[in-house]
Amino acid sequence: MAEPGAKRVRAGAVAKATCAELDDLGVSPDSNASAAAATRLAKIMDSSVDPKEIAAVARELRQAMHVVRALAPPKDRGDIVDELASRRPRHSA
Repeated sequence: MAEPGAKRVRAGAVAKATCAELDDLGVSPDSNASAAAATRLAKIMDSSVDPKEIAAVARELRQAMHVVRALAPPKDRGDIVDELASRRPRHSA
């Protein structure tokens, strides 16, 4: 049962975007406290109607995601040269 005075939070657009970014980074909220905090903050932001609360939560969410991005393992995405080389047609001699 919820505590008296505790408001229910819902997942909306901010929570969906946050979860998508965490998935892209390969960081799980189950094993990373900053990621877990970010998902909770995103839900609070989606549920709030008070502009001051939204601004404060947005600052905290931005900070939590900054930490998550800094600690996320690097991805091997290649670079622009690799991308251009893959588009270049191969000619047989």
